[in-house]
Amino acid sequence: MKKIVVAASLIFTTVILGACGDNESSSSNVNEKTEEVKTKGKLDTEDYEKLYSDPKKYKGYEVEITGKVFAEPEKDEKGTYIQLWADPENAEKNTLVAINDSKFKVKTDDYVKVKGIVKDEFKGENAFGGTITAPVILAKNIEVVDYLTAVSPTLKEIKVDKEINQHDIKITLQKIEIANNQTRVYMKIKNDTKEKASFYSDSAKLIVGNKQLEEEYVDSETTGLQQIQYEILPSIETEGVIVYPAIDLSGNTIKLNVEASSDNYDLDFKPYIFEVSID
Repeated sequence: MKKIVVAASLIFTTVILGACGDNESSSSNVNEKTEEVKTKGKLDTEDYEKLYSDPKKYKGYEVEITGKVFAEPEKDEKGTYIQLWADPENAEKNTLVAINDSKFKVKTDDYVKVKGIVKDEFKGENAFGGTITAPVILAKNIEVVDYLTAVSPTLKEIKVDKEINQHDIKITLQKIEIANNQTRVYMKIKNDTKEKASFYSDSAKLIVGNKQLEEEYVDSETTGLQQIQYEILPSIETEGVIVYPAIDLSGNTIKLNVEASSDNYDLDFKPYIFEVSID
């Protein structure tokens, strides 16, 4: 893991900030000072990878970076200083951010979206003694965002809201969100019987063309994605998200095959099958 933990004082020697902001918040606009800095325009999308190998080459360019804070933020009377992974899934692309607001609320493991200017580069060593370079960003605007915004933004949302009812165990496919790195299926299950019902998300299959996709594990605490309860008491409703691998948006339809059962073993259940058009 290419990790550098830098004291606020070290960042401050690289980035000179103006006076602090006055308001506590989970987002900060610091345009007043940074607008005075002449920029070279917005960094081209194809140059973001190069930014991390040669930050000095891109000094003065405006960037927009979303990532995860991995070290305890530091503060002084001038501002707030954070380190984040701009590639949080792989814990890579170490980025240092200076914020002209000493009261900006942010903590370790928060996800943030930063708009700012490449001010300089910082060089340090990783745990193996190798030299690591990281861009230093002077933030013009920064806000705390959720996991999905930072790691898996939705490319396409398909609203379905279709219910299938078998023996008063009702399953509703609410919507599907397609992202670059995953597919999220939002469901609701209601048990309108007098017996306990069961639902196992790992038995739910997403069928795309001739491929059968299996559920991927996600940590609810990290992602904020609620899991569907597998034991559902009488008159209880549960809802949540099942996550699958990313799918190709060029397909026409996808199918969701899910199963439920009841403690009343006299009832015969068939798979609940939802067919959804991607178009």
